[in-house]
Amino acid sequence: MPASFLHLVSIAQTVGTVAFLFSSFFGIIVIFLTLFCVRKIFGTYKYLIVIFTTIGIGLACLEAVFHPNFHFYNNGFVYFSLSSPFGLSKDTLKVIISMYTGVYTVTISMLAVQFIYRYWALFCLDHLTYFRGFKSLIWAVYCIFFGGVWWMRVYNLLEMDDVTEKYFEKEMLLRYSVSIKEIPVKTFLAYEPEDGLIRWKNVSDSLLMNSILPFQYGVMIFCGWNMHSKMEEKISHFSVALKRHNRQLFKTLVFQISTPTIFLFSPLIFFVNLPFFEIELSLPAGAIMSLFNMYPAMDSIIILIIVTEYRMAARKMLNAVMRALFRTKNSSTSQATGQIELPTIRTIL
Repeated sequence: MPASFLHLVSIAQTVGTVAFLFSSFFGIIVIFLTLFCVRKIFGTYKYLIVIFTTIGIGLACLEAVFHPNFHFYNNGFVYFSLSSPFGLSKDTLKVIISMYTGVYTVTISMLAVQFIYRYWALFCLDHLTYFRGFKSLIWAVYCIFFGGVWWMRVYNLLEMDDVTEKYFEKEMLLRYSVSIKEIPVKTFLAYEPEDGLIRWKNVSDSLLMNSILPFQYGVMIFCGWNMHSKMEEKISHFSVALKRHNRQLFKTLVFQISTPTIFLFSPLIFFVNLPFFEIELSLPAGAIMSLFNMYPAMDSIIILIIVTEYRMAARKMLNAVMRALFRTKNSSTSQATGQIELPTIRTIL
């Protein structure tokens, strides 16, 4: 294993930037189609999709600009950034990289809200009043609450102290050629280096994280399982087109939760809990952070592929763009041909 991980940081930043561009591209397409082209997605659910996609793009933007990084070392990890865009101070950057984790939690909470909406839309229509008017603010508070708790837990409970500074100082200098005191950083250490006692301040952070995520996933699993087991009976009297539409929306939600869970979130939970096993390691995890940028793109692609109306609208939009490009190209070719022919005629005369 090489002594320095700086080249991996550079690769992770490049991957994160490319992923942000993909996420923005596909996200903007989904937002445009949802607002102006797709007719079967309407009312509150339309705005849930738009807000969820927008927050996903915002999450990718934060990662592409500030490049938060993870480094795991023995009984702990360091959450930090080597970037200092816009000349921001170290303290400001500490707030921002903590906020990044809060925005991540808001996206998970928004996905849970979408499951709740689809579940109530099928089985508890009266409850949809909570998604209308001022009552819909409940869900904004719901998402902001969990995002705020996650943000504050990282900012306060992972604040570096003398013990963690000493524990990680040489490792950060060796791997990233920086002093840990000079960069925006949050640290986690499961046990005291001297006597092996549990560091309850840091462990309480882990307990919070391992409570919030299972709660959100519990909501999604409850709604998803009930929709899976009861949906066919509920939609039996629907038209064929409406049956297909509801099945596609359910399948979209399932892929929206399962794909990132398998490839992104589960590995993160695994790595974040590694310090409790007292394994000797020095592991850069910047790639995991940069891959989070792919989640909004994956989410948008899932919608575009699975839901027929989105797929047809996207195909129409692509055809319109291609026709416009060909018209522009043909027009330019005609003008160039005319300019060539005129001098030729004059020469002949």
